[in-house]
Amino acid sequence: MTDLLKGANSFVPSVPLRVGVMRGLDASVLLLTEQGRVRGDADLVSRGRPVHPSGAVRHLGPHDGADWLQVDLPGVEAAVDRIVIAASSTGGPLGAAGPTVAAFAPDGTMVVRYALIDTTTETACVLGEFYRRAGGWKFRAVGQGWDSGPAGLAAEYGLEVAGTGAPGPAPEPAPAFAPPVPAPAPPTPFPAPAPPTPFPAPAAPAFAAYPPHAPKAGYAPVDPQVQQLRSGPAAPYVPAPAVPAVAPGGWSFGADFPVHTVREHGSQVVTAPGNVPPGPVLVELETTGGGYLSAYTLDDRNKDDKLVFNSVLKDPRHRMLVVAPEGRRLRIKVSCDRRWTLKILPLSAAPLLDGTLEGRGDEVVRYTGPPADLVFRAKASGNVTVYGYEVADAGNTLPDNRTLLVNEIGKVRTSSPMPPGPLLLRAQVDGAWTMKARPV
Repeated sequence: MTDLLKGANSFVPSVPLRVGVMRGLDASVLLLTEQGRVRGDADLVSRGRPVHPSGAVRHLGPHDGADWLQVDLPGVEAAVDRIVIAASSTGGPLGAAGPTVAAFAPDGTMVVRYALIDTTTETACVLGEFYRRAGGWKFRAVGQGWDSGPAGLAAEYGLEVAGTGAPGPAPEPAPAFAPPVPAPAPPTPFPAPAPPTPFPAPAAPAFAAYPPHAPKAGYAPVDPQVQQLRSGPAAPYVPAPAVPAVAPGGWSFGADFPVHTVREHGSQVVTAPGNVPPGPVLVELETTGGGYLSAYTLDDRNKDDKLVFNSVLKDPRHRMLVVAPEGRRLRIKVSCDRRWTLKILPLSAAPLLDGTLEGRGDEVVRYTGPPADLVFRAKASGNVTVYGYEVADAGNTLPDNRTLLVNEIGKVRTSSPMPPGPLLLRAQVDGAWTMKARPV
């Protein structure tokens, strides 16, 4: 399972997915062409229009605090390039709801999740979108909101409707589509949705898993524990072939390959699979609880080489740059006294700095814009550093030269000049942080 930050993306399996939107919100789906617009009102799927004419997208209804959707990725028409997952609230701003979206594979495995944490007065938002990439599909965490509610959301994508989530009679579909077919009835009718109740923050919400996929029979999600979701077996699929391609935002540095996930307990050695190519990659390490956590790469003599992580942060999730060696597999030694999850990811999985990013712990960020000032805020217990790597002419090799952008201790409130992209930013922070690129 991949937890995304705003702007980040991840491959998802090209299978029928169940998508849940938390909490107490109305979910809707917009099917967009390459031009980023709908073809007509029938490309909106919501509670008032629960089935797309193609049958590939359905609104299944509310259950256990979530609004549920079905997105059959193999059945999506070739003319559809993006599938936007939106949410709206009729009970006030989204900030009180803590909007979260998660997608589940047919075996019940959660494959991706994104929690929007910076909403304030917005009453409608785009949580994320599925988009075509390298013959498969990726999911991107968008996190864009509108104070004007569903009307602002609709206008953004070329719809002339009053809302995206409120129940009501379905309008006549555009001439290019056949009339929508009735939604399938679930085996056990869902109860009427209860008014949303406050949820504790910042705990990660748990989504319901569901039984094996049966497109025309409906489903009944159940409530697994968050720990079970984190520690369960890896999803049995290969997300995508390892092919070089241009990532969203114009990024082409680093090869793409399937995400490799290892879930273990205690001190262990992890060996990357053979499809992880030599060159710079991302290594992510996540665990719960407190205590010491570290990771080292191992050299060709099987001894400690480079320090990757060294942290005492509670409930950490760190990402760092690691160079996979030529001629042998990347090996990483993890020192930890509890359960943990390690992922090896392509650089295209790093979040894109195109607005304000926030996080907690070490992170790697992509920047593709013009020269700017890096505005950085942090609250940490120790040293805070941010380095920049200019990768425009680097081929597939991490440059030796790097620019020190931030070097502070404790509470940080600074700005520093940043060269133009493409740029890799490597932040080492044992605490919470925010960053943005301020135009110059």
